[in-house]
Amino acid sequence: WAGLDGGEISPGPDVRTDEEILAWVAKDGETALHPSCTCKMGVDDLAVVDPGTMRVHGLDGLRVVDASAMPYVTNGNIYAPVMMLAEKSADLILGNTPLAPDTTAFHRHA
Repeated sequence: WAGLDGGEISPGPDVRTDEEILAWVAKDGETALHPSCTCKMGVDDLAVVDPGTMRVHGLDGLRVVDASAMPYVTNGNIYAPVMMLAEKSADLILGNTPLAPDTTAFHRHA
């Protein structure tokens, strides 16, 4: 495989110090993943969204019903979890009786 190794592409062999790495990240960093978890739903001190109503804590008339309300980044594609969140939120908003919680274990990277 050594013959196929063209060397480091990014950030490049000249980026070595902490300062150089941080400068490279600030200049070239981007995400290929869908943004999520910026308005965490929950009941702890860091939570932004009430999971029982999808309302933003401390604000009237504002709900968050998208990937930003997720408390954890998903392990796979974000589409199915967003659809689940939207369906559950629609039931909450409409006052429908929610389904019972599912306690299936899931992998959480530590």
